[in-house]
Amino acid sequence: MLLRILKNSFLKRPKSVFLVFLSIAMGASVATAFLGIAGEISHKMALELRSYGANILLEPSAVEGGGFLREEDLPKIKTVFWKYNITGFAPYLYGVADFAAGGRKERGVVSGTWFTKQLEVPGEDISIQGIKGIAPWWDVSGNWPDGPDEAIIGAALAKRLGVNTGSDVETSVRGRNQRFRVVGVVTTGGFEEEQLFAPLVTVQTLLLKPGKVSRVQVSALTVPMDDFGKKDPAKMTKDEYEKWYCTAYVTSVAKNVEEVMAGSRAKPIWQIASAEGSLLKKLNSVMLLLTVLALVASATAVSTSLMASMAERSPEIALMKAIGADRFQISAIFVGETLIISVAGGIIGYLLGDQLAQIISRTVFNSAIVSPLWLFPTAIISALVVAIAGSVTPLRRALLIEPVTVLKG
Repeated sequence: MLLRILKNSFLKRPKSVFLVFLSIAMGASVATAFLGIAGEISHKMALELRSYGANILLEPSAVEGGGFLREEDLPKIKTVFWKYNITGFAPYLYGVADFAAGGRKERGVVSGTWFTKQLEVPGEDISIQGIKGIAPWWDVSGNWPDGPDEAIIGAALAKRLGVNTGSDVETSVRGRNQRFRVVGVVTTGGFEEEQLFAPLVTVQTLLLKPGKVSRVQVSALTVPMDDFGKKDPAKMTKDEYEKWYCTAYVTSVAKNVEEVMAGSRAKPIWQIASAEGSLLKKLNSVMLLLTVLALVASATAVSTSLMASMAERSPEIALMKAIGADRFQISAIFVGETLIISVAGGIIGYLLGDQLAQIISRTVFNSAIVSPLWLFPTAIISALVVAIAGSVTPLRRALLIEPVTVLKG
């Protein structure tokens, strides 16, 4: 009997049923899209943020290392526990030098580094390391150095020397000279504009520091710091330390790197790490807020549609009460209708939301996402919650209908 009543209800009021179905499906689709993106947004946004500079600085420790790190230890960075989170690194060797070009002389800093170095680590895929990878925001007018005697020069130093792309700069360190051909002028808005950057091996020879490195900048994917991540590892219990070590905090990744680099001290660049963590938290909060707002809007639309439907069905409800239907039987009819519509709306909403998430991901991040398995039941549950929340007020109105008043007309 109940099934027959539900069937007739759907057939006699297709417009009302469709409006409720559309409201639930839209709410479920938007919630599915936002939750699907939220599951990937931290990773993808972390990748995007890596283009704004390294977040870990590796320096010689005060105790050992003689003030330098060893270049031969650098491949070990890609063997640590969090090796797949390390997107790139670049070593630097600094020295004060005298520059001469076109009759002008200036004192500045010569920096040896990797620009695009192919790194081979046994058992790992070949990777490209260097400044070009960890600092894509550098604005280089010209080309990147390719030969041992090529260099790029900071815009401020180039202006003082009166040089540009194609010029030669004579570099002198304690009587040792090296001529560099300027192939590019770099603009960063920072201290890099006061330096000349050349291949690491050439600068090592010029400074008589073979195989030595002054510091290493490391770019790593990390999770936002929370209260637990800010605890001092030295004061943690064994279980707490294992949890901290196995979570991709910037501090734990730095600890990983420090362990494989002899005589080193790794520390987060907090200005970048804190800004990234704060931004990722805000993005996740925004996605959650948008999901809740979408569900609330959907529940409101469902409630409005059902209120209109209940007004039309007042005589039907009054008649059922008059012939003996109790509150439970009337509730079962309307709740059954709503649940059937909500399940259908949840399925369609999931399919639409998955496609919407793909479109947003391709548009914003230029990549596809894989919907997690939990997203389908979440879409169905969201649809049910929306349907129940939207039907509470209309159902209460229906149960308060007085048969005598309505049927009397």
